[in-house]
Amino acid sequence: MKVILLTHEREVTRLTNTGGKALELFPHWCSRVIWSRVEADDEIVDLLSSNRAAVLFPKPVLSKETCDSMLQAPMEELSLYLSEIPETIIILDATWQEARKMIRQSPYLATASKYALTQGGDSQFNLRRNQIPGGLCTLECIIQLCHSAKMTEEALELEAAYIALNQR
Repeated sequence: MKVILLTHEREVTRLTNTGGKALELFPHWCSRVIWSRVEADDEIVDLLSSNRAAVLFPKPVLSKETCDSMLQAPMEELSLYLSEIPETIIILDATWQEARKMIRQSPYLATASKYALTQGGDSQFNLRRNQIPGGLCTLECIIQLCHSAKMTEEALELEAAYIALNQR
């Protein structure tokens, strides 16, 4: 598994950024690219357009009305979410508000294949406010991805770092 943190520029300097722990501990499979509204990263665009990567993004909670309207949607809209973890996963490393903006302002992200974590639960991250229900911080996502990819030792090491960070 390879993880690319597509990081909002404001996130890099935040003391509450959790993605930095994964970069610090596992630089051989976790890297960072700074997101730009005006200039897309060529490597990420290439990975997404060739279906060699997917964006980690939660599946929307669907109402009956949404489900009914999706049945009339083109089939490609229904198949944006992959059922298996891709080899390369791109995580939007930002606040939830910034992540939504990144998706809206970057057509290559909006139309890319998505992957959603299957484990449920709310975030235990207590260093930021305005969390969305079911929304996890970057490091919690990476830990779950490691568990899914059977990278147990890495997941345990990241969990220890996460607990230490969250207790600040």
